[in-house]
Amino acid sequence: MKTILLLLKFILPLVLALCLFFIVHPEAILADNSIASVQYHTPTPNPTGGFGVWATGGFDKQPTTSYYTTVGDPIKITTHTVRSTLSFGLNPFETVYHRWFISNDDGKFSQIPNETRNSLIYTPQQTGTYYIQLYTYYEGLFTKDKFYSDVITVHVLKKSIDADFLNISIDKNYLYNVKDSSNNGIVPKDAYATANPDPEDATGDISWSLDKPDLATIDENGHIVANSDGKSGIVKITGSIKNNDGSIITSKPQIIKIGGGLDNQTVHANQPATFHIQTDTDSQRDDDKDIKITWYKRSTNGQVTQLQTQTDPMTYVTSPTTKTENGDEFYAQISVKKNTIRTNSAVLNVLPPTDPNINIKSSIEDTTFHPAENTDSVINKVSSNDKLVINSKIYNSGYKNFPNSSLSIPLFPLDDKNNFNIDGITINKQPLATDDYQIVNNNFNNQKELIINLKDLKISDTKNVEIDLTTPTINAEQTINSTPYFSGTTDDSSDFQSESNKLQINLTPNQITLNPHSIQFDPIAQFQKGAIKYRTAATNAPHAVVSVEGSQRKTGNKYLFVKQAYPLQDNKRDILGANLFYKINNSIQSINNKVLVEEADGDMPLTSVIWNKKDGLLLKVNSNQIEPGQYSTKLNWTIENSI
Repeated sequence: MKTILLLLKFILPLVLALCLFFIVHPEAILADNSIASVQYHTPTPNPTGGFGVWATGGFDKQPTTSYYTTVGDPIKITTHTVRSTLSFGLNPFETVYHRWFISNDDGKFSQIPNETRNSLIYTPQQTGTYYIQLYTYYEGLFTKDKFYSDVITVHVLKKSIDADFLNISIDKNYLYNVKDSSNNGIVPKDAYATANPDPEDATGDISWSLDKPDLATIDENGHIVANSDGKSGIVKITGSIKNNDGSIITSKPQIIKIGGGLDNQTVHANQPATFHIQTDTDSQRDDDKDIKITWYKRSTNGQVTQLQTQTDPMTYVTSPTTKTENGDEFYAQISVKKNTIRTNSAVLNVLPPTDPNINIKSSIEDTTFHPAENTDSVINKVSSNDKLVINSKIYNSGYKNFPNSSLSIPLFPLDDKNNFNIDGITINKQPLATDDYQIVNNNFNNQKELIINLKDLKISDTKNVEIDLTTPTINAEQTINSTPYFSGTTDDSSDFQSESNKLQINLTPNQITLNPHSIQFDPIAQFQKGAIKYRTAATNAPHAVVSVEGSQRKTGNKYLFVKQAYPLQDNKRDILGANLFYKINNSIQSINNKVLVEEADGDMPLTSVIWNKKDGLLLKVNSNQIEPGQYSTKLNWTIENSI
């Protein structure tokens, strides 16, 4: 047993050491035979992040995964890797190593000797299918990053195959021309073009060209690099494939934009302008907590103002522009950790407004009753026969005339038989004939509408519309929401509509409704003369004895009285030997005459009657001999006003 334990103690560390060796140095082993025909090692996922911040590292430029060639005809493989921002921050000076592995016909991978760069020129010596994979690792004092490329399949054919057609693609559509972007990697300065011949097994040589070498360059591997001189424009990239028979097939050009990050913007006055920082990584910014973007505006007078960062820091949307902002410049400063770049300055061009624009402001007033809580757009406690005034100021602030126009005022709902009475309408203090307005049913908003003919409304004209109304009989609480709106046809026959602010009319029947609740008392037993009986819980606080509802817009004091109509009696009209009385603040009153129970001063509302158990109406027993039965009386509750 001791021997077994000793062996385990020896073997287990050895196994762990071997496992550690293979994990740290995967290049020291060959891939398993079961996957040798596919890959040397599982490819590393593509890096996440971008715009100068990488959450994970990997190949941001993967190799082309399929090549077709013939014996002795070399292929060119290019790659590029990035490290995570965290890894780079821990050790920015890590040494990078590249090792290329290839499988031969027996399916086993071996290292390609003397190839230590991130690109490879491979010249096949015999026909067959080969698999190539790049292992790149960064090794430093604190970190080690290991990346495996996608697997490259190389088909070495016995004879060449000509291409009939060539498509190309570019992995980015925008590159920066700023001078400092080539070192700090905040913004993209280079891209790669990829050729896709048809048929895909065509073996011809690929070459690249572009039309504006002052804006960008492209090498034999399709690597595109933008200029660092601040030059902007559109570059056309073209690929060509030379067939074995000497013919050349040329692709359709693909474009890539070169710039400083922002484009000039042109808008009409009263419209906002949108400036957006150009990048291909908007949807990939998985970790942007280290990115800080600050926007600035340089006015035509030279004054520079820092702007407030908006929800999307990549975009700045101005307020509706004015003519005075024409020529202003906008730019952004982008900071990633200790690196900072500045975009180009984009010019704001503001053209004269051409669209129609109507400004409309409305107000409403109850001239009959005006409580303190009323505002210019909300009136409360509006009741029967109140006089209302609606004012709408309509101003043509656009650059279109309106030969025909109208103002619409939504009123009562369609299913309501009531409606306001139109007492009169004036436009710019001139009375309007009844032929120039009408009430119609608007099925879209389910309201009756007053439509007023404004006739023509020229540029810069103002029309002040005043509408005098009288409310109908109001029998229930109701709210009417009314949003006046302008409708018109411009002099070029375009329809236009503009809404005013919303008005609200809160209607009330202007009456107080009393809802007395049935009062019951504790039962009376024999020989309880002099005892006080209290109300049952249903009419004790917090429950109301009398609920007061409805509008109370009358001014002056309001008083609520109670009086007992007749003595407590049973159905035989035998009178109970007990009497009701009213007690409040230790004051006792008989209710055979009317007694004041609640009052409200001035505009204060009368509130519901709520009593504690030992206050309010109580019952005193006057006899020891009480005939069993149920006894009741009637209470009269009345309200009086004093003005």
